[in-house]
Amino acid sequence: MIIVIDGPAGTGKSTVARQVARRLGFSFFNTGALYRLLALWLQKEGISGSDQGAIAEALVRFTYEAQTVSGGERRYFLQGEEVTNAIRAPDIALLASEIALYPEVRQLMTTIQRDFGQKGDAVFEGRDMGTVVFPDARVKIFLTASSEVRAQRRYEELLRTFPALSDSLSFEKLLAETKERDLQDTTRALAPLKPASDAIIIDTSDLSIDQVTEKILHRALRYRRYSKMHLPYRICYSIARFFFKTCFRLKIYGLEHFPAGAAILAANHASNYDPPVLSISCPEEVYFLAKISLFRVPVLGRLIRLLNARPVSGEATDIATLREIISLLQEGKKVILFPEGARSQDGELQPLARGIGFIAGKAKCPIVPAYIDGSFAAWPRGKRFPKLFGHIQVVFGSLIEWTEDEKVPKREREEKITARVEEALRGLKKWLEKGAKGLPP
Repeated sequence: MIIVIDGPAGTGKSTVARQVARRLGFSFFNTGALYRLLALWLQKEGISGSDQGAIAEALVRFTYEAQTVSGGERRYFLQGEEVTNAIRAPDIALLASEIALYPEVRQLMTTIQRDFGQKGDAVFEGRDMGTVVFPDARVKIFLTASSEVRAQRRYEELLRTFPALSDSLSFEKLLAETKERDLQDTTRALAPLKPASDAIIIDTSDLSIDQVTEKILHRALRYRRYSKMHLPYRICYSIARFFFKTCFRLKIYGLEHFPAGAAILAANHASNYDPPVLSISCPEEVYFLAKISLFRVPVLGRLIRLLNARPVSGEATDIATLREIISLLQEGKKVILFPEGARSQDGELQPLARGIGFIAGKAKCPIVPAYIDGSFAAWPRGKRFPKLFGHIQVVFGSLIEWTEDEKVPKREREEKITARVEEALRGLKKWLEKGAKGLPP
């Protein structure tokens, strides 16, 4: 699925698009950065922004590199030199807007963007994504804000990024530049800045980043396509979902965090209800490992078998079990893991085992923390039979990327990932306790 977020500078497009992409597990493409990279490259090559002919001839030589680092941040490079901050300079932004008027430049940029869009689910931000580059995008958003608000945001950003410029920067100058750039972008003959006819327009002047993100995610979830379930799974899924929705008033939060492709769903474990509850809270088929003894429990055994449970005889740290988990993940599946290792005795979260970090690194996939509330009261450890009524909640949290600590020594990386998962689960628990307001962390 392609999500496009257009709008003038200073509306928060890049920050919002990056956050939407991270929460959905999509790729993120900053088209403004691409134009600024070209502008900086032309400047380094000594080519004037007004020399359209020279620019057209030079485009075949333009190359750049981009790397995704901790938290989904992007780092940009020209000829091996990092230029992430350099492309944010005011003169580069103005030059980028100037060269964007040339058909040759826009044709190259459109080709690069569409090629990237062919690789999978992505969020694109720019100025003509919904009108020119991706007119058939499933979700089109156009962000706007008053010129004064946008100039103030730009002023504060430049002070943070380039503190040495504090004496030469002025709000009045940036406000004038903002209005000049708006006029240039909206009146150009080629791909002018305007909302697509079917775009959702959001004024960000008085909204926080999280509020804008939430609005977009609610829209995106209406159109998101999940993998189809096999018929036996779907039948069992529907029956189990009806049961838990009816008898336990099951509520599910945070589906905007549910990613595409392989992922580990790391959850707390307080009850035998947890595997089926978490399975039917997911919008796609998932897999989980269960002790052989559970397959002998009447009804439950058949239920978990139809919900893709795989029987294991050993502990989660056994080599055979680890291989089974990693194999499923490498096939693109989503696997439920309970990193506490065993069910809680009192319903409280227990210390996590380090193995989850090892598995994420081996399978090269993200982790989705998931907190289950109310299952312990419904079927506590030590009770042979469960209750048939109660209240259960499931909340999915923000993705934890295994690449965030990729350069850290193996053992330290595994410990850090485990610590982040535990911290995320405790954060989700607190979010529920505070009333489940806003986006789950």
